Amino acid sequence: MGKKNLFDRDYRDICYFVDHVKDPNYRVDLLRSLGYRLGFNIVASDGDCEKAIVIGKKGEKRIQVTPTIKGFPLVTCVIIS
Repeated sequence: MGKKNLFDRDYRDICYFVDHVKDPNYRVDLLRSLGYRLGFNIVASDGDCEKAIVIGKKGEKRIQVTPTIKGFPLVTCVIIS
């Protein structure tokens, strides 16, 4: 399986959790227990939302899994190399 296919599968699985697990803290715990690496992103704009993909400085893909909170600059994301 190629890297693109693995990312597509991971993205689909992560989006499933975002759509079906409404409690963000529980969602993060579930993703961590499944072995996904978690990190934080700085909110760049008001348009940042759950399931947004950002490319990190090292070329890794970061998928936002928690909603943006007004006045708080950090969101939790899953890091996929």
